[in-house]
Amino acid sequence: MTALHHIPNRTKKLPPLRVGIGGPVGSGKTTLLEMLCKAMREKYDLIAITNDIYTKEDQRLLTVSGALPAERIMGVETG
Repeated sequence: MTALHHIPNRTKKLPPLRVGIGGPVGSGKTTLLEMLCKAMREKYDLIAITNDIYTKEDQRLLTVSGALPAERIMGVETG
């Protein structure tokens, strides 16, 4: 069930929105994700999946900053 199911008087069934953020190292991807999560977490049902070749550092940063509860953030090592 998504956040859309909790909207009263909703007439359309819409699929979940997926947003991908890409860019070079140090361009602010994690900071942008943190800001988006904090701005949207009260209104929407969010999860965050971070990926990095070698570490789960982005997952740790989002957890420490309180962007979302730890169980809503998943770090994936892709290397």
